[in-house]
Amino acid sequence: MRFGINVWSYPKTLPLEEAMAHAAAAGYEAFEVAVALEDWEHWGSPDWRRKWETVGERAKGLGLSIPSVATGLFWRFNLVTQPEDALKVVRIECEVAKLLGAELILVVPGTGVPDLSYEEHIRRAAEALREAAKLAREHGVRIGLENVWNRILAGPLEFERLLEEVGDEHVGAYFDVGNTLPHSLPEHWIGVLGERILQVHVKDYNVAEGTFGIPLTGDVNWPAVRRALEEVGYEGYVLPEVPPYPGDPHQAAEDARNALRKVFGR
Repeated sequence: MRFGINVWSYPKTLPLEEAMAHAAAAGYEAFEVAVALEDWEHWGSPDWRRKWETVGERAKGLGLSIPSVATGLFWRFNLVTQPEDALKVVRIECEVAKLLGAELILVVPGTGVPDLSYEEHIRRAAEALREAAKLAREHGVRIGLENVWNRILAGPLEFERLLEEVGDEHVGAYFDVGNTLPHSLPEHWIGVLGERILQVHVKDYNVAEGTFGIPLTGDVNWPAVRRALEEVGYEGYVLPEVPPYPGDPHQAAEDARNALRKVFGR
């Protein structure tokens, strides 16, 4: 396995170049960037393109790879109820990924709403994702659907069903270890999804306190997670996506790297 870190593990106020430099110094091999609302607003402009070209140049200079592009925009543009807007987000991610040489984009497979049946959520999500897969294919990237607290797809069998209904090799799972608790166990998800897992986010979850944190600070059974990943033959990137500490912009990333060493042995 290889280890990178997600940009959200650093405060939003920290300049991106500083976060990337710290990640490299902390021993990470890769850095996951994220598309934000400003990318939606300025998409396609010369300044927008130059911004991302500069990010790629800085990463290369630091010896960091950029394996993937994430975004929080799917919480604003629901794939199930706003497919046209959500597919625009997918296109933007695809174009950023192509500029950076990333192979994967993160997509949230919709959010549950009360005026649609559960089956309709699945049908609409699959339909939109088949269109998203066409965009991914055009740009030479793959889509990783992240398991999130979205009021649908709460278990691995449901998630597997959605992937089967989409039925496209360009769409797989972006597995988030901490997002499975408290309603399910991450090792079970890994066993079900297996080779469909394209990339992994790690964070912990404290059930009693209802808070996310650095691996080894919550209730995730990390030895079981490691065994499960080894059993399915996962060899890709593992990236902490952890909340930064209010008092120090860098320490959470450093603590997460130390936790990865203890969990995975390197």
